[in-house]
Amino acid sequence: GGKIVDGTGNPWFPGDVGIVDDRIAEVGDLSDAAGEYEIDAAGKIVCPGFVDCHSHSDSTILANRAATSSIYQGVTTEIVGSCGYSSAPIADRS
Repeated sequence: GGKIVDGTGNPWFPGDVGIVDDRIAEVGDLSDAAGEYEIDAAGKIVCPGFVDCHSHSDSTILANRAATSSIYQGVTTEIVGSCGYSSAPIADRS
């Protein structure tokens, strides 16, 4: 298993994460469980995706929707437009 950091503020703990139908089904010692696909996370940190609350991706995210540079860093959510620039309209539609 990996070092599980669950986002609660508690210290990490060793364990496994069981996924069923793209959802977390179980967390703990699953060493006796058989999975269709296994990822060896020994020595790795397993945690929820990070939120980048001050991103400068802005409209470039539209050109690179996979956002691999963010994903490789564990970022799964980006808040854009944090410096006053946004591709979204802000005027009233009246």
